[in-house]
Amino acid sequence: MNFPKYYIGPMSKNVVDCVMEHGQQHFVGLIPSRRQVDFNCGYVNNWNTKTFSEYVYNKVLLCRDHGGESQGTYSDDGKDSFENDCKYFDLIHVDPFRASKNIEDAALKTIEYIKFCFSKNQKILYEVGTEEAIFKYQPEELKVFLDILKRELSEEEFFNIKYAVVQSGTRLHLPTRTNIGNFDIDRLKRFVDVVKDFDLMSKEHNGDYLIDSCDVGIRFSSGLDAINIAPEFGQIESEYYLERCKKDKILIEELYQLCYNSNKWKKWIPDISRVSKQQLIITCCHYIFSDAEFLSKVKSNFPRSDIYIRKRINSKLKFLHEQTKGNCI
Repeated sequence: MNFPKYYIGPMSKNVVDCVMEHGQQHFVGLIPSRRQVDFNCGYVNNWNTKTFSEYVYNKVLLCRDHGGESQGTYSDDGKDSFENDCKYFDLIHVDPFRASKNIEDAALKTIEYIKFCFSKNQKILYEVGTEEAIFKYQPEELKVFLDILKRELSEEEFFNIKYAVVQSGTRLHLPTRTNIGNFDIDRLKRFVDVVKDFDLMSKEHNGDYLIDSCDVGIRFSSGLDAINIAPEFGQIESEYYLERCKKDKILIEELYQLCYNSNKWKKWIPDISRVSKQQLIITCCHYIFSDAEFLSKVKSNFPRSDIYIRKRINSKLKFLHEQTKGNCI
């Protein structure tokens, strides 16, 4: 089977619809996190795993992003989520690193989860490893991690692993919409070499805010196989509402209060006194697109909003396709 070069976070229904349309011509994947879409809930269009997969059926490749312990809305072992993922998704990112003490511990938990998923669906594929913001590791540590997986998993189980997450320095700052990591091309190439030694493909997370600067293309020319991009696409929609609401003092305050009261900014903003109201809105507005209050108090004022928002999203997808040359690997 072929695999996409870029995967997009389903930040809103508009993003999902645009990615599905894009997928009619170019191979692309969607990467719902457990908070966005899970077996029992989700902030994106109120979808759960089943209803989401039915909506996008056969339009794009579906990959669970950051599946595992304590990755959802509530603290759990992640297995209920995995069991549903095995029914409806194509690929699962197995990521126990948030709850792991070291690289060996993460490997053993990854093995446990893969064996669990394999017992539910022997055709399900896997992505392993994690991003730098969760657990930083070096190429040599990733090799140790993959060595343990290859030794402890059966040949069939290990064969279903397709991606390993590499880390070249990406780090997001949503309030300013910038990638503030320090890109290290030599480090990326060392990671790519490790992954290739195991006959796997390399995948990097947090590819946001790199498209316009052509930094995505640099990564692919250095050997990277795939990249994840998420908040940047949600912020396209947030930016639209911010622009429109700024023209009305009452409306912009309404939007700010909805965002503030959601408490979703706390994940990204450790000190709220250091950001403006506009920065707080751009950081977490995408979390409330499906909320009844947002729909009635904000979106209802702009009946043609989806048309304009989708034009912007489609433009960004087109440029991303050009950056990666749109080829399957």
